[in-house]
Amino acid sequence: MKKLISSLALSLLTISISHADEKTLQNKLDQTYPELHAQVTGKSPISGIYEVMVEGELTYTDDNGRYFFIGNLIDYPNKRSVSQQRMQELSRIDVKKLPLTQAIKHVKGNGQRVLYIFTDPDCPYCKQLEKDLTQVNNITLYIFPYPITALHPNAATTAQKIWCSAKPYEAWQSYVLQDKQPTGSTNCKNPIEANSQLGKQLGVDGTPTFFLKDGQRISGARSAQQIEQLLNTVK
Repeated sequence: MKKLISSLALSLLTISISHADEKTLQNKLDQTYPELHAQVTGKSPISGIYEVMVEGELTYTDDNGRYFFIGNLIDYPNKRSVSQQRMQELSRIDVKKLPLTQAIKHVKGNGQRVLYIFTDPDCPYCKQLEKDLTQVNNITLYIFPYPITALHPNAATTAQKIWCSAKPYEAWQSYVLQDKQPTGSTNCKNPIEANSQLGKQLGVDGTPTFFLKDGQRISGARSAQQIEQLLNTVK
């Protein structure tokens, strides 16, 4: 029993020291490099090296926060990318917190599978994704119009007109698939600006970006077959 208690005490001490180390490093980074807005997310598998998120990118630093490096950390014996796996974990979101009233909803078939999509009506890759989604059934789509006006100056106005249309999903499909201009006004209450803020909060820096039901983030267009595979991995 004494050995068990000693073992538990040692484990708890190790955990406490680990958290203390991370907190110390975080304080040091905040004080030394406030412009980085760096966030310590944990220890890496390498002794003395920590994971740090900087501007949405996973980086690594020593326990003094002096040396930083960016790269793909590979677990070679197991042939896996530690960095990629960790980034997927860190980029997940809680989809239950998404404001679905700010999205265009469309249900196909039984609607059991779900995608939450941040998409720009004038983005070529977004249009390709929409084309591939026409081949995917039994799905509920939540389309968050997310115009990136730096690339597509008219996208915000187009998104507003689509939202203000009598049938927003049909107007969306007609525009992105057939290039038919929406006939809605831009005067109705719409969430386009709110979606812009939401996307920034979630770290959406390109379109299309979509999320699965479990919060997994997927950046860029995918084929219908790839979308099916992704959807089928989520219970």
